[in-house]
Amino acid sequence: MFRPFGIELPPERLHREEGRKSEMIAEGILQEFGIVIPEPELTDLLNKKRALYRSASPKGMRRDSLRAVKDLKALGFKIGLVSGSALENVTGILEPAETALFDVLITAEEYKHGKPDPEPYLTGCDRLGISPENGAAVENAPLGITSAKAAGLYVVGVTTTLEASELSEADALLPDLTCLIELLQTINITR
Repeated sequence: MFRPFGIELPPERLHREEGRKSEMIAEGILQEFGIVIPEPELTDLLNKKRALYRSASPKGMRRDSLRAVKDLKALGFKIGLVSGSALENVTGILEPAETALFDVLITAEEYKHGKPDPEPYLTGCDRLGISPENGAAVENAPLGITSAKAAGLYVVGVTTTLEASELSEADALLPDLTCLIELLQTINITR
């Protein structure tokens, strides 16, 4: 989306922004490069970005993530998806059977302050009916970790997109979700 402005960003740069609302990411990057565009153009740009995201992204959950969610569900855990993405993006990437596994879906339309603010995770905890100190979040991005920690959740960082050093604020780190249940069974998580 930034190429028309002569901006090339490495994937890691964008992974560090994950969790933040698209508007905030775009405005920050354009400002960083000294580019100002009118609001209608920004809206058009974001709509094009969302369409590109939905068409280019792999469909469905990662195999380890899907297995972990199914296993947690079978054990009676309440599960929410807290995303900085728009609902249309979440439902455009995940299969209907996958979204049905979650007790709640919290997307960018449902809160005012995105990650790193705690509001997205506090909204998720509220809708799940759990107290944050009895819950856990799984995150692959620094802003999401900051958000979940500020909400009072135990945070598991997953090094699927960034190095462990960039997720060091998490309470625990995993390379993927194959061992998530074992980890959660060692802490006090609400079912």
